[in-house]
Amino acid sequence: MVMRHVAVIGHPIGQSKSPALHTRWIKAHGVEADYTAIDGKDEDSFRELIRTLPEKGYAGVNVTIPFKQLAFELCDERTERAESVGTANLLVFHDGKVIGDNTDIAGFRAALSSMALDPAPRTARIIGAGGAAPAIIVALKESGLERIEITNRTASKAIELAERFEIKPIGWAARDTKLGEIDLLINTTSLGMEGQPPLDMFVGSLPPHAAVIDIITTPRETDLLLGARERGQKTMNGLPMLVHQAVPSFEAWFGIRPDDEPAAIEFLEGLK
Repeated sequence: MVMRHVAVIGHPIGQSKSPALHTRWIKAHGVEADYTAIDGKDEDSFRELIRTLPEKGYAGVNVTIPFKQLAFELCDERTERAESVGTANLLVFHDGKVIGDNTDIAGFRAALSSMALDPAPRTARIIGAGGAAPAIIVALKESGLERIEITNRTASKAIELAERFEIKPIGWAARDTKLGEIDLLINTTSLGMEGQPPLDMFVGSLPPHAAVIDIITTPRETDLLLGARERGQKTMNGLPMLVHQAVPSFEAWFGIRPDDEPAAIEFLEGLK
């Protein structure tokens, strides 16, 4: 049986838990494959990787920050889900073509559903306009939210997404104002990630029922989540989304769909 290679590409990439997750599934299902992390370094390096990895026996890759939009642009074919957001976090190499998909939409919806929020959120504020932000916007719209706001350090990026998806942009300086009107606060930036500056944001004015999600996975509890939890807010880190978006990736490469999401999340929570 031919060994198949898969990987996750991003920068920085050392904090990624995807190799541990997929290696767990590879062993559980007896697949002849390996899953590694590759530092994309910069856009030129990423382009070269996508050109050369298929020649080295790679079945495909996951893509994380900051290359999801570039991955989309490099695809020969794209699924409707990828087209709907303009980013790709899953690439499949098949018959000399690069096929792009977006599993972040379904991943975030499943993670949000697992929180069982009551009352169901009607308003949300998204921090950050890159990476997974477009997919999360689509997921929130599909979940029936009535108002979605977005803010970003580079205002033009927030405005671009706001116009594209018909949501409301707000200035970075106003990111922690009028939080009393927000049911769901979501950080999609790298601020707070291990090795990165913290997200400077005060969440004390959130209503008691509001929930806070930080899609960062390392550390498991960022300062944002810690502050929210200490105030009694429901919180969730990025591990549930990571697991739920990884399931269709594994299935796309190997034809096997893992169905142990709760156990997989618990496994990742236990990693150092």
